[in-house]
Amino acid sequence: MKRISLTASFVRRAIDDSVWDLGNEVLYDLCRKHPSHRSDDEVLAKVLLIGRVYAASIERRRDNRDIRGDDFYLDVVVPTIRRSDIDGWFQPLRPLKTPTAAAVIPVHARLTQLFTKISGLEKRSLASKYLHFHFPKLVYIYDSRAERAIRQVTASRRRDMPDFDDYDPTYARFFLRCETLRNQLQDLLGQPVCPRELDKVLLAVVQ
Repeated sequence: MKRISLTASFVRRAIDDSVWDLGNEVLYDLCRKHPSHRSDDEVLAKVLLIGRVYAASIERRRDNRDIRGDDFYLDVVVPTIRRSDIDGWFQPLRPLKTPTAAAVIPVHARLTQLFTKISGLEKRSLASKYLHFHFPKLVYIYDSRAERAIRQVTASRRRDMPDFDDYDPTYARFFLRCETLRNQLQDLLGQPVCPRELDKVLLAVVQ
């Protein structure tokens, strides 16, 4: 795949595009006000709204076809998440200020496994989006468009895979390439770049 060189003007235009910012802020605010998973209503609101807004709904499944609609969320999704150790997984991320592969990648793997257990489908994208809205300074959003874009603007990091006991190789490679791109963008602009801003750049690349 031919690599694309990003210019400062292109990157600034992408970052300054604010059309989706208000909608995203609703989801950030939801997760700020309800960071844990202790009650049914907070779990339901977060997994339902993040999944549906970002076209990664957890009800898209092969299993549990006899449980439909609201019953699937109330009888399967919510209790399975609440019985998990999700708040324990999230705890080490809370004090962090910048993306850290050793911290984020294993948590993403555990969350992907949990969502896959619930849905019967691979939920790598939903896991990244759910994590991002809880930890916007730490987690890069993964989906097919972001994956396509990152391949156009960075070199492979396949040889730099982390030595973790448990991780999703696809997301790990994506995360490492995002780290490479974030460093490049920061050098290009002379200012910090957060995961949401990087996501805007990736979306602009494939538009």
